[in-house]
Amino acid sequence: MIGTWGHGGSVLSALKQIPDEVEVVGLAKVFPEDNPQDLKEILKISDNAPIFETPAGLLKETRPQVVVVSTRLDQIAPLAVAAAKSGCHLICEKPLALRHEDLNALSAAVKNASVQCAAILGSCAHPALRAARQAIQAGLIGDIVLCNARKSYKFGTDRPLWFGRRDYYGGTIPWIGVHALDFINSATALRFTAVAAMQGNMSHPEYPDCEDHCALILRLSNGGHATISLDFLRPNGAPSHGDDWLRVAGSHGVIEANLVRNTCSLITKNQPSVELPLPEPVFFFAELVRKLRDNPESLAETTLSAFHLTRVCLCARDSADRQQVIPIPSG
Repeated sequence: MIGTWGHGGSVLSALKQIPDEVEVVGLAKVFPEDNPQDLKEILKISDNAPIFETPAGLLKETRPQVVVVSTRLDQIAPLAVAAAKSGCHLICEKPLALRHEDLNALSAAVKNASVQCAAILGSCAHPALRAARQAIQAGLIGDIVLCNARKSYKFGTDRPLWFGRRDYYGGTIPWIGVHALDFINSATALRFTAVAAMQGNMSHPEYPDCEDHCALILRLSNGGHATISLDFLRPNGAPSHGDDWLRVAGSHGVIEANLVRNTCSLITKNQPSVELPLPEPVFFFAELVRKLRDNPESLAETTLSAFHLTRVCLCARDSADRQQVIPIPSG
């Protein structure tokens, strides 16, 4: 693993579910103040896994099959490019890049090396979203017409100061919005073709470039539309850190999935609202690593989706900055 900040620890923790199948071969610092030893102790990683002062040292000495890149967001793309050029499959903190040119460079590196690149987006495996996806695939709501997604976070009291700098943080649309886009994409299998967005910061002036609220309208690839609301306004007294919700309205019915309550309801023309049965939980990140090891080609669509969702985020941020509708490239 390269870096010590972000959700990469969740990926390493998930490997405990397949302890006899994988080995953590090393951890690397990105910044001098990084402390991988703390991560090793928290996650009970073997003492045999060395700590490297630089990512280049880890890549050269260990030659891993899979690299987790999880650090300050402006460093994700260049470090992932280096790992891809070393022939490593990638699991990266999201967003994959903060600028279009960096995303293009990473995409080229991944293609040239014939490796896969997944973002750390595990919500697609949430039972409520999987139940929604199964119902939609079964045609229970007919044609998809409108999607509404919500992603709300607590801002907290210990957020890094670099969240207030656009060049390090990238903006709240790429950081939080990618989750809401993933909700819609994973449930409907639809992509996004155009976006209009607005954003602002009214409650955290000490973090000037960290927007506390964002609103997006998107055109779907089937001609339908979607709305997304994002905010850092969830009160500290709320029972959970996030408030995540998806509504999909179709020509014959409506599905609502609540990820916090772990529920999925369906109402159609022919029946009142019912709670759908939820599938059993899955070990998403452990299975992801297993596929990268045994059958990486099976994750080609996962790689395409990771780049598409990142591109949509960057286009949405452009829309908010320029105050205009932005078409989303299909590639």
